[in-house]
Amino acid sequence: MLDQKLAKKLEESSFEGSETKPLYISKISIDGDNVNSPLSNSSYKAILDQALTQPLQNVGSSLYTFGDIRKKLLCTGLYQDVKITLESDPDIRSQDYLRERVPRELGIELPLATHAKILLTPSAVYNSTAGTTSLFDDSASMAISRSCMNLFGRGDSEYIHMGLNYDPESSKWEGKSLKGQLSVPLTKNPSVRANLYLDAVKMDMKSKPYLSPEDGHDLYQYSLSAGLQKRWILDQVTSVPTLYAGISSSNRCISGLGDKASETFTKYSGNFNKIAVEMKFHNDTRKYFGAFPISGYELLVHNDYIISQSNALHQTLPPERNFSKFNFSLQHHSSHWQNKLTNSLHLQLGALIPFGNEKDSIHPLDKWYLGGLDSLKGFQSNSVGLRGSNFYYKLGLTSSQKLIKTPLDSPLRLRFFMNLGNTFNDLRSAKSSCAAATGVTLAYKTPQADVDITYALPLTSRLQDISKPGISFGVTFSYF
Repeated sequence: MLDQKLAKKLEESSFEGSETKPLYISKISIDGDNVNSPLSNSSYKAILDQALTQPLQNVGSSLYTFGDIRKKLLCTGLYQDVKITLESDPDIRSQDYLRERVPRELGIELPLATHAKILLTPSAVYNSTAGTTSLFDDSASMAISRSCMNLFGRGDSEYIHMGLNYDPESSKWEGKSLKGQLSVPLTKNPSVRANLYLDAVKMDMKSKPYLSPEDGHDLYQYSLSAGLQKRWILDQVTSVPTLYAGISSSNRCISGLGDKASETFTKYSGNFNKIAVEMKFHNDTRKYFGAFPISGYELLVHNDYIISQSNALHQTLPPERNFSKFNFSLQHHSSHWQNKLTNSLHLQLGALIPFGNEKDSIHPLDKWYLGGLDSLKGFQSNSVGLRGSNFYYKLGLTSSQKLIKTPLDSPLRLRFFMNLGNTFNDLRSAKSSCAAATGVTLAYKTPQADVDITYALPLTSRLQDISKPGISFGVTFSYF
């Protein structure tokens, strides 16, 4: 961080050790910010506050101060890199100012006038609009999203997503979704962000294979969540761990049930509300070769602590009906032979922990489901186990390799997989049989296209599962 001229002046000083040498931050210059959407002056002043209000520092405190400033600038999310150098300020006016402030007769060492230069490398993408179309063997969808950064000059970010789902079997649009996010860093501590999330969905659940025809219904759900997210910029930046804590309010409405619908859904017919305290930790150290992860891990730990529920009659349910919803997910990747072979492990665990003894009093939308091309291959979507349970687990092992006679950076990979999992309501049944399948996948991944063609062979044939042997496919195209 110290340039050669300043380091030489420190060496020529008569004091032993350089960490206590006095410096005077006479100038701070910033270069490289996005000219179309720069950080506001008020945000810069807040981030640089310690250097601006306390310009007289020693070398050690200056290195710490500007190291902290670098982390704060990175935490805004606006910059790929931030470089700060402390250089000797050759401006005679700065030297004269210091001589006036520190008379020689006091016998105090004159501080070195120092110019702090901050060089910013802005993020490659600030504002973007993307459209996606997806086609699976049992569903289709289309969506449009818009993401923005620094609209208000505060290091803020905004995101909105609108989607439609289509059912090829019934030839009708079956769902609509809307998602939004607003994130604003705190002025003096950008590593902490105030986040606001909106999530709304409307679905026709009358033709889902994992539901009996009698339980078909219309579903409407929306939720609003607000909280604080803490980011950590590590000295060796390989990942940015985040911790989110907030509170959410969700409204769910089940309607259109027939006279023969099961009690699982009839007792939750109408509007139900819940309020939860959310805690989420996420850390992603994965490195990619093209669009494929080749090393590192992704860890996600999420817990919703439901503190209040009310039914369609606006009656607050007793506290013993509340529960905690816990989810754990870990992906790990390792590559061999110059990234020609990548082995991956994916472990997921989930639990609903009631506060009282009423284990069967949890809303069906809070239950765990398993099965599908992006969940447990070899089985129908949401069709493993009891199809709505208090516990679940999933273990997936994948070996991905480069195809013969294709370049090393080819977006085409051949994957051999084995996955197993189960959903259940009692921990005593956790050791019972599970659903398992193996197979091979031909995967093509680029920023513009994601293709998954899978041949699956179920290894188990339990009565409670709906297996899906043979070929399944999923294709997603993105337009920027």
